[in-house]
Amino acid sequence: MAFPKTSSPSPLQPSANGNGHHHNGYLPVPASPVVVEADDDFDLGYLAGVLKRRAVTFVGVTLLSLGGLTLWHLTRPSVYSGGFDLLVEPVTAANALEGDLLNLSSQGTRSGLDYTSQIRVLRSPGVLNPILEAIQQRYPDITYNTLLNNLTINRDGESKVLRVNYREQDPEVAAFVLSQLAEGFIDYSVQDRQAELRRGLIFLDEQLDEKWQEVATIEDDLSDFQKQYDLVDVNAASESVTQRLNQMQANQEGLRVELASQISLYNALQDQVGFQPSTAVRVANLSESPTYQRLLSDLREVEQSIASELARFQADTPMVEALDDQRQQLLPLLEAEANRVLAANTEVDHDSLGHQGSVSRELMQQLVDAANQVEVLRTQDQAISQVTQQLQGEIQRLADLSRSYQQIARELAVTEDSLNQLLTSRQDLRFKMAQQTSPWQLVSPLNQASVVPVTNLPRNLLLSTVISLLLGGAAALLRDKFDQVFHDAEELSKVTRLPNLALVPESPGLEQRSLLMNPRLVSTMEEVLVQHQGDSSPYTSFSFTEAFYSLDANLRLLSSDAPIQLVVFTSSVPGEGKSTICAHLAIASANMGRRVLLIDGDMRKPSQHLMFEVPNHLGLSDLITQPQEPLPDFVKPITGNPNLHLLTAGTQPPAPGRLLSSRKMQHITEQYRRHYDLIIFDTPPLAGMIDAKLIAAQADGLLLVSRLHKTARQDVQRVMTDLGNTVQAPLLGVVVNGVVKRRQRDDYADYYGYYGRARGPLAVSGRR
Repeated sequence: MAFPKTSSPSPLQPSANGNGHHHNGYLPVPASPVVVEADDDFDLGYLAGVLKRRAVTFVGVTLLSLGGLTLWHLTRPSVYSGGFDLLVEPVTAANALEGDLLNLSSQGTRSGLDYTSQIRVLRSPGVLNPILEAIQQRYPDITYNTLLNNLTINRDGESKVLRVNYREQDPEVAAFVLSQLAEGFIDYSVQDRQAELRRGLIFLDEQLDEKWQEVATIEDDLSDFQKQYDLVDVNAASESVTQRLNQMQANQEGLRVELASQISLYNALQDQVGFQPSTAVRVANLSESPTYQRLLSDLREVEQSIASELARFQADTPMVEALDDQRQQLLPLLEAEANRVLAANTEVDHDSLGHQGSVSRELMQQLVDAANQVEVLRTQDQAISQVTQQLQGEIQRLADLSRSYQQIARELAVTEDSLNQLLTSRQDLRFKMAQQTSPWQLVSPLNQASVVPVTNLPRNLLLSTVISLLLGGAAALLRDKFDQVFHDAEELSKVTRLPNLALVPESPGLEQRSLLMNPRLVSTMEEVLVQHQGDSSPYTSFSFTEAFYSLDANLRLLSSDAPIQLVVFTSSVPGEGKSTICAHLAIASANMGRRVLLIDGDMRKPSQHLMFEVPNHLGLSDLITQPQEPLPDFVKPITGNPNLHLLTAGTQPPAPGRLLSSRKMQHITEQYRRHYDLIIFDTPPLAGMIDAKLIAAQADGLLLVSRLHKTARQDVQRVMTDLGNTVQAPLLGVVVNGVVKRRQRDDYADYYGYYGRARGPLAVSGRR
């Protein structure tokens, strides 16, 4: 495969990366998904553009509307209008009283008249029908609809005045109707106020009946409560029980003091006597027993005799032994008698039982009395404790009853208070009804002179003009809304959110031939005229030519660090001039001294070989399918421009997408990158085909070509969304085709003033 020979590496020439696959190393920011949203913002520029595009519709609808409205105003008969002012009060009759009534009915208060509602009431059949009956007695042709359509009622600013106006073709009829309206509205105000007061009185009577029933019900509940618990006054009963409890607690404290004193006395007596009270009682009974005392006396005599005999004789003498035997016989008898009396109390010393003196017997008597007193005091303390517990329970019960009693009493007090308020309000309402007067009054004179003719033709014509302009603008916007194609480059830029890299003017006939085949750049208008000699419009040729030089410059400026080398051109739908723009850009770039390769990547419907008039026998498809290395040379040089080469599409394959996504295709692009400064790929449209996406994966960027007045919004939005989600190469911008130049001669004069003075029949005065 042969490539153009170069003397030195070009600064624009890239190098392949290590893995042999070239990515966009020149653009530091990778492609990001593009989200296309409809721009609904409205501005004056957009409106001006719509009116300019739809001037016929705008002017036509405006003139027709203005003519119709003007004719309607001129043919209308004379109209007379009159009116009067009514000073009104709040809708309800009694201001302060109404607030009280509304409070009682839980509806809140109102600060004043609801004018909107009041005006609707005045225009309602209930108010106008009685007035209409009086009017129809004199003018039977007037109907309710006629009266309502000619009647206007408005509030006079923020005041409490209603302005009533009536329009009629006959001034006498207008004056009569106004007089009836004034009389009828004043009568309505009186009836409305009285009706409101009557409704308030009925409401109060209903509330009073309810309150009387509530009071009776609560009083019955209170009576049943008192009967059920046998209480007249719960508070008094509670105070009585509390006093009794306090007295019992005081008595119990004194009793416990006395009990403590008796217990101390009892313990002291017990220590002196040495017996328990029960034992002391038995000992006292034993001392008073005659048998026990007689036996005890005999025992004492025998013991005395033994003592006397022992003083004279030995213990073993018969006399002493006889006395000792007698003593032994008395002891069992004495013990038996003591056991009988003491109930066999073994804790008592029987030897000392018979020797109790009067002091001992008195102490034992005191011990017994103290024990009895302690028991009595303890019994009284237990009884008082039981009574205290009962009183405390009674107090708790009364406390519970008191809460219920107070709740019923509070309900009764609140209900009686509400009843008193209702009674007072009813009395005030009756007083207000007795003082009732007319709430509304006329504040402006009402006579024949107040009815004047209504003629304001200038204002009506001005209003008609404004309405006609609005209708014309609406018609233009509506027609433009249904036209979904782009008509303005700025509008296209807003939708795509991409820069417009070139604005290619509409130039019929120029797209079909190579205009820039001369490699020498023109510098004066004279050269332009010479180069385009014979053209029907040299101004169009010049603008068309400069568009592609501008596109080439913009591509160079997109990336300052590393230039864009391989760029893919595509469009949303066929017929947008994509192939023509690729051809002219290739010519313009070659004229700028760059080595350019134009590749026709549209294997389905190739067109570059037709524009450059070269054969398409062998091209890109054949190059991809060639198995041998090195690759054959299918690139065709363009005659007259050594910097421009063309690789046609070649034989139409059955599956172009498979060839474009192959590794062989990647290898071919890498080879061409080494020998060309700019590689332009002409690809099929994106509508239903993926060829452009497959080639864009190996490119430095992608350009979208759109033709004004042809490209539809939905097509561009769909394509932009699809590209943002699937294509890895960055979207560089948009090339706008078919731009209409409305001031081409002025543009030409500007160019001429910059480049120099031209000679010939088309020469104009030069200016810097």
